[in-house]
Amino acid sequence: MTDPDRPFAVAPTTLGAPPDRGASSGTPTRINVRALLVEGDRIMLTNVRGQKTFHLPGGPVEAGETVQVSLRRQLDEQADIEVNHVSFVGCVAGTRVERGTAVGELDVIFSVDRSWGAEFGSRLDHLDVISTPLNTLGELQLQPQALRTLIPDWLAHGRPGWQGAPAIR
Repeated sequence: MTDPDRPFAVAPTTLGAPPDRGASSGTPTRINVRALLVEGDRIMLTNVRGQKTFHLPGGPVEAGETVQVSLRRQLDEQADIEVNHVSFVGCVAGTRVERGTAVGELDVIFSVDRSWGAEFGSRLDHLDVISTPLNTLGELQLQPQALRTLIPDWLAHGRPGWQGAPAIR
C-alpha cells in the first residue's frame, strides 16, 4: 500500500535532456503521470474529444507536486476515480515538437488497483474516458506508442519497464 504522506518524487518544472540524446541542456522536459487501469480484459483510456489519439488517464505533473499527488488529482478531475493502491509500471521517454520547439516528455506510469467496472465517466467537457478491450490496443492511435510494449509486458510479468525513444533532431 502506498503511504500518501511519502511522495515518490517532486517534479521540477524542467529537466535537462540526457547527454546521449544530443539535445542541449536547456531542453525542457514535461513529466506526465499516467494510470494503468485494467479490469479483466478491458483497459481505461482517455482522449481529447474529437481527436483520434488515446492516452492512459493522467496528465502533466505541476511544478512542486509529487507524482503521487498528481496521479490522485488527475484521476479525480478526469473520471472521479479515487486511488486506493498503486504499483510502479515504468517510464516512457520521448521527444515531440510543440510550436517549433523540441520538448521532452517522460510518462511515469502506475498500475492503479481499483475496481472501476462500469462506474466511470469523464468529469471534463473536453475529455472522453472509455473502456476498450486490451486486444484492441494495436488498432488505436495510442500515445506514447511505446505503451503497446510496456503494457503487455507489465501484465504478463509484473516487472517495471523503461521505454525510450530517439530524440527528434
